[in-house]
Amino acid sequence: MIDFLKFVNSDTVRNHLQQIRYQPTALEAAWLTWQCETISLEEKCTAWREIIETLPDCPTGSRTMGLKEKYRDSTHTFLRAYIVQQEELIGAFYQTDEPDVYYAEYHILPKGERFWREYRSIREGFPTLESALQIIPKNEGVIIHITIYKENSNGDFLMAARFLPDYRLAFVDVRPGSMYAVNMDKDQWALYTGVLYRPNPTSISMKKNFSLPFHSGDVLYNPNMPEGMFCGGVFVLAETESHDACGYFLCDDKPDTIAALYPRLLDCEYYPTDALSESYRIFPLISKFLKRNHAALDPLTFTKFINDYHDLLLPPAEPEDDEADTGKNGPFLSVEVAKVPEGMSLEEFIDLMENDEE
Repeated sequence: MIDFLKFVNSDTVRNHLQQIRYQPTALEAAWLTWQCETISLEEKCTAWREIIETLPDCPTGSRTMGLKEKYRDSTHTFLRAYIVQQEELIGAFYQTDEPDVYYAEYHILPKGERFWREYRSIREGFPTLESALQIIPKNEGVIIHITIYKENSNGDFLMAARFLPDYRLAFVDVRPGSMYAVNMDKDQWALYTGVLYRPNPTSISMKKNFSLPFHSGDVLYNPNMPEGMFCGGVFVLAETESHDACGYFLCDDKPDTIAALYPRLLDCEYYPTDALSESYRIFPLISKFLKRNHAALDPLTFTKFINDYHDLLLPPAEPEDDEADTGKNGPFLSVEVAKVPEGMSLEEFIDLMENDEE
């Protein structure tokens, strides 16, 4: 029998689930298979068939409009239809009755990079799928996957597909707005997007069911979400009053301030605090505060407190009179950034945060 937990992308989460011998439901196993970034679509179909044969059936719980009732009531019934649809999509992507143009994008862990992956694209179009795949450079780092975009001779986007580094097909992506998606009937579109496709209420709720090894105050990162992306970069995990989990991320436009966002924890790994750059100097303080107090805080309230406290310690400097500045270039604001606060230990700063009633 397949160990469906091996399809978890995060090494940390996978090891934890295997250690506690977590038993996924049929729906959870189907979703873990779908989102796995290291197996081919053929292997996914094999795993889905094994789910039908070996795991007890359960409802999908999908609320997607247009999805047939039988697919809401039975994960097994849904998977049977979904496998057939995937086989049809494979045939459509490989169909070459008319001249098509292929564009390539690849996801890579660059050489010398320890944590962050990035997307790179090749602007040139290629007349065949094989030539588009072969153009991907092999000496820039570790290739995670390759995405090929297929267009017709008129420049209309038909569909996309994701390939593993060894060129095995991993996923056929019928994106909204593509010609193939436009031509799908409502039943087929609901089948394609209604249960496994990310994001939807079913997949979001499933991720909350998995036991995770992380705790409030842990410093984490998602390798697929570097700085500059929404929910990107290193963050400090925090449990909320509703027992959800949010992350405190560094604000890009203001040093030592944070924003509360909701990352995909199932793909996350621990980030070593000794690897944090100077710009993340506030993170060890927040981490220590959350770990020591074991408090379920309202993320917006805590974020406002930290940011207001930052402004109290480092108020914006008054604009200086400058004869050369005539005001023609608009308002001028000067901000001085200093250590926070000089001469105070970490323990004293944390105690001050806890006791500040303003």
